[in-house]
Amino acid sequence: MKRYRVVPVLLAFLLWLPTSGDAAAAEPAGPDPALTPGDVVAIQLDALQNNDDPQPNAGIARTFAFAHPDNKRVTGPLPRFERMIRSPAYRALIDHAAHQIERVEEGDDFVRFKVVVETPNGRALTYLWEVRRVGEGPHEGSWLTTNVSAPADAGRAL
Repeated sequence: MKRYRVVPVLLAFLLWLPTSGDAAAAEPAGPDPALTPGDVVAIQLDALQNNDDPQPNAGIARTFAFAHPDNKRVTGPLPRFERMIRSPAYRALIDHAAHQIERVEEGDDFVRFKVVVETPNGRALTYLWEVRRVGEGPHEGSWLTTNVSAPADAGRAL
């Protein structure tokens, strides 16, 4: 009886499959204890920068998914959070041109970042972004956003 080697054919097929060039596809769908505090801030900023990808307001929804439970109690549910993000204090985060993230303070269960966002018209705004480790519940051990300050004008482009 003739035997066939399936492994090389399967490997060739898997190598042939199209891959997505979209970096967001490689990102976790939600909170994960393996993510660092900086990862969480970057995921949220990238989502807001590309708010309508792959669908309208997907970035706002993704940002809300990485909000700490204490934050969600104040800013949620999602429709209320969306109104807040679209308010004058935070709307510059939606579809911004670029951002820089700098760790400025940390403790045992929190990290604060200075985030500078460049708007499409070249204005730079500074936010203080705080994440805390969740102590219990379904996202125990994950770093999630507890607070984002109102912006301070940082002048012109990054």
